[in-house]
Amino acid sequence: MDQPKRRRGWLIGCGGVLGVLLLLCGWMAAVRWGVLERLGLRESAAERVFAGPPDREASASLMASLQSAGMNTQGVEVHVLPMAGYEGSAAILVLDASQGFDLDTWFDSGGDGTGEAFDEATLQELGVTRLAFDYVDARGNSIVTLSAATEDLDALGDEGTDDAAQTQRALLRALKGRIDIPGLIREVTQ
Repeated sequence: MDQPKRRRGWLIGCGGVLGVLLLLCGWMAAVRWGVLERLGLRESAAERVFAGPPDREASASLMASLQSAGMNTQGVEVHVLPMAGYEGSAAILVLDASQGFDLDTWFDSGGDGTGEAFDEATLQELGVTRLAFDYVDARGNSIVTLSAATEDLDALGDEGTDDAAQTQRALLRALKGRIDIPGLIREVTQ
């Protein structure tokens, strides 16, 4: 008597599907934790966005501009980086509470705090087309990063204050960034 053959097709099919799912999960984990960038298989986001070395002279000029406007610059760093694929540079203002930055003393360094820190002419002269702000909490974690094009910010400044709600909506449309809500709540309530 012949014994009937067992069907093993479902076992091979399930094993294949499980293998594909494991490969997909492994790929997502590698992308999420930056393994591809560390191995040199893919450029990091910073390498794709920023081109060339930082402009240290422009950074020093913007820092001097902050100080002449009467702002306390302890824990403040300014970086000006040329952008790849875009015209101009990005000025990144890092406000680092772990290095002594205190929002309460932002305007307490002798000036009246009414001067413009970054006026339009200075930014155009330095070739800055985008402003970014990064707030780092006392633990050293970046909790708020916001960026906007200088032309959008100039347009907001030029608008009249007749409709405050419209101005706020325009500001929200112009901003791009990331906010760590739990970290921000922790920072505000301490």
